[in-house]
Amino acid sequence: MEDCRVTEIEGSYYLTYTQVSPNGAGVGLISTRDWQQFERHGMIFAPPNKDCAVFPESIDGVYFALHRPSTAPLGGNFIWLASSPDLEHWGDHQVLLRTRPNSWDSSRVGAGAAPIRTDKGWLEIYHGADENDRYALGAILLDAHDPHRILARSVTPIMEPIAPYERNGFFNNVVFSNGLVRSGDELLLYYGAADRLTCGARLSLKQILESLEEE
Repeated sequence: MEDCRVTEIEGSYYLTYTQVSPNGAGVGLISTRDWQQFERHGMIFAPPNKDCAVFPESIDGVYFALHRPSTAPLGGNFIWLASSPDLEHWGDHQVLLRTRPNSWDSSRVGAGAAPIRTDKGWLEIYHGADENDRYALGAILLDAHDPHRILARSVTPIMEPIAPYERNGFFNNVVFSNGLVRSGDELLLYYGAADRLTCGARLSLKQILESLEEE
């Protein structure tokens, strides 16, 4: 069980995580209301798939999730968007975010924590890596009513491995986040540093939104 993301929807917590076995790596779903009793819903995205983050509310009665099937060398490691009527049965899979040549996210991109609703749309902080496996964090802004539409995107990272403990560890040059808590303008970001430590950082929602460039 790896890389869990948590989304709260109407008092229930939905945990999406990477299920790893000799059969491959896919996305599993677990739900709980009290963190004492857990219901396993099985695998919702078959291998090879990971980096799944569920939106914290439905849009016109439809639930959405970001996920990352690995289709390289044909295709790529892109973020996809899927929809569901009940959080268990997913379809209408569409590519949402592609890698960019000669950029900090040129090799792969993947979702971070669950998207945040803002007055400008859905903000998603995602991770990207280049050909040297250097992981940094960026953001995209999605249309509030149609998350298939990307309104803006980071050209440069909003966070990258600079500190010594982010540059040197089990896997060097990595900042990787699955957890995020919002309090007004402050975003408390929980992230892994060099695959060895768990760290926290405070970011400004306003500054992130202002840094994005229109698509």
